[in-house]
Amino acid sequence: MRMPSSIAVAVAAMIAIYSVSWAVRAADLVVPDPSIAPEEVVAIQMKALQFNDNPVADFGIAQTWNFAHPRNRAATGPLQRFAGMLKGAAYGTMLNHASHRIVAQESDGTRASFDVFMETTTGRMLHFMWAVELVDGGEFDNCWMTVAVSTPRDAGQGS
Repeated sequence: MRMPSSIAVAVAAMIAIYSVSWAVRAADLVVPDPSIAPEEVVAIQMKALQFNDNPVADFGIAQTWNFAHPRNRAATGPLQRFAGMLKGAAYGTMLNHASHRIVAQESDGTRASFDVFMETTTGRMLHFMWAVELVDGGEFDNCWMTVAVSTPRDAGQGS
């Protein structure tokens, strides 16, 4: 059965837009690099989540996935499953949040931890504990990547 030409044109346009958005997405993603400090890793991820749909839908989730430690990627599954987790009840407030503040806690040269205080769009303050580790070997050798993010705890009211 042949598709009417107007439908074929619409489908082709949708495919082209989707392809372009993936190209923009891939080109704009910050990739793990040994020169990126532990706190910068957290800052890159939080800023991306704050503006999740810029420049394309779920860009922030893809950026956050880029800095997920290989062990975490193995545990959470592919990007689509990770996206579902971030859109769920526990972490959904991170998407498009109003503001955040990162406070360094401990670092021993291979693992660093941070307190992240985040204000939601409704003015609620949440606290996350965030940990990154230095990858030893493989594709991301000597890169800091996220190994743990706690579920949020209430931290009062924001501004």
